Amino acid sequence: MSQFNQNQIKLPGIKRIIGVISGKGGVGKTFISSSLALTLAKSGEKIGLLDADISCPNVFKILGLKAKIIPLPDNKIIPIEKYGIKIISMAGLCNEEDEPIVWRGPIMSKIIQQLMKETVWRELDTLVIDFATGASDSVITILQNFAIDGVIVVTTPQKLSLLDAKRTLNMAAMLKIPVLGIVENMRGEMFGEGGASTLAEEYRLPILGSISMRKQISALCDAGTPPVFHMNELEIIFGKMARFLMGKAATKN
Repeated sequence: MSQFNQNQIKLPGIKRIIGVISGKGGVGKTFISSSLALTLAKSGEKIGLLDADISCPNVFKILGLKAKIIPLPDNKIIPIEKYGIKIISMAGLCNEEDEPIVWRGPIMSKIIQQLMKETVWRELDTLVIDFATGASDSVITILQNFAIDGVIVVTTPQKLSLLDAKRTLNMAAMLKIPVLGIVENMRGEMFGEGGASTLAEEYRLPILGSISMRKQISALCDAGTPPVFHMNELEIIFGKMARFLMGKAATKN
């Protein structure tokens, strides 16, 4: 786990922060983030889920949320609660589901810092952050300014996705952010399989899960129904992932 820079902000009341990142869009990062958060909550942990993808916030959609988030007069933000987790997303601050969020980098950085600092999480065992793709301003803002315990890198087995995952792993090393492991998503006929294992061996990292591409996963996500609650193979994969992360946290403490 991370040894924080003294200038990094440690959010009060939150024992650990785990980021889910990817070098390439469309690899299922939000699916992984939400499934992990739900599984950790099911194990009895107090969990928060922050959708840090400001321009393409999808956590509300994947969890079937349509609630609106209304900032308090002092600009504090109260998370929406569902399935036993506390959730914040720009989707809850927009008027319409498909409203475009067209902001330049400095504004993005300011908004993401506000979401991090002003959200009233209270006591959490783990805050899971669903990051934006790549090395955008919002990603760098969080990684450089806040105390992150570690990140999980999501990739597909496709060579192009693996190349982008390498860039992400190298970025984490540059910023001295611990990588907890790699998740291979969408394994199967379309994208192949096994590529993430080669990547994990090269970087000496564990494979936290390898998930097959299934129509049922896509259909459930589109319907706003968490697939991890309805598919035994996912329950097993994310259960192992959650236990691994809780074990890491216990070792740190």
